Amino acid sequence: MSVAADPPLRTVPASFCRLGLVANGFAEDGGPPYLLVGPAEREAVEYGLTPPLSGFLDSGGGGVDGLNARCRATLAGGGLVLSLTTAAVCVLPVVDLAAEAIRRRFDLPSGELAERVEICLAEALGNAVIHGNLAIPGHLRTSPHGFERFRQVMTERLRDPMLADRRVEIHALRADENSFTLLVSDQGCGFDLRAQIEREIRIDAHCGRGLDLIRRGCDGFGTEEGGRTLRMTFLRRERRDEGRKGGLG
Repeated sequence: MSVAADPPLRTVPASFCRLGLVANGFAEDGGPPYLLVGPAEREAVEYGLTPPLSGFLDSGGGGVDGLNARCRATLAGGGLVLSLTTAAVCVLPVVDLAAEAIRRRFDLPSGELAERVEICLAEALGNAVIHGNLAIPGHLRTSPHGFERFRQVMTERLRDPMLADRRVEIHALRADENSFTLLVSDQGCGFDLRAQIEREIRIDAHCGRGLDLIRRGCDGFGTEEGGRTLRMTFLRRERRDEGRKGGLG
C-alpha cells in the first residue's frame, strides 16, 4: 500500500492523505469511495464525512495499519466509515459529526427517526469507549462518590497509550431501500448482549440503561465479534407502532 500526501482540501492541511478503494486494497486517488487519513481534528473529521469522501481514519494509534477488512467492505458497499482512537473520541463531538453525516448519507428527514439514530449512536459510542476500550465498570457512576472515582479512573486509563490508542469504529451502510445499519466497534473484551439486557431492565438495576435505550430506539440489533461490535438496524419509514422495541438478532 502506497500513500502520498493529497493536495490541500479546503482547510485540511496538505499533510493529510486520501485513500481510494481499488480491487486489492487502497491506493492514492483511486476514485470514490475514498476516505481522508490524518490527525483527528474536528475540521478534518467533518470534511472526511462530507461527500464525495466516504469517511475518516485517524492516523494515530497505528494509522492505516489499523484499516481492517470491515472498513474495506463498508466502503466497497457504498457506506460511511469513521475510525478514531479512544483518546480522539473523548475530545471530539463525534456523535454530532457522525449523526449529521448519517442523516446526509441516507437522506433522513428531521424528526423522530433522526433523533433515534442520534440517541442510539451516542449510547453505543459511550459503551464502546467506557466499558469496551477503557474497561471501566458501570457501577462506579451510581453515587456522587462513585462518579468522582469514575472520572479519576477514566483520566488514568486515557493516560495509558495502549488503552488510549485502541480504536472505535462507526460504520453506516444501507441494507436495502427501506433500511440501513449502523455498526459501532471497539477493541475491548466484548460482552454477552442478552445477559446484559436482562441485567439492565431489572427493576432494581442501579446502572447501565444504555442498551435498553438502544433496544427501544432501533428496529433491530445484535452483536458480532463476541460483543465487540454492536449492530443496529433502522427502518427509513417511521414506525407505525411507537411502542415497538428493537429485537435481538
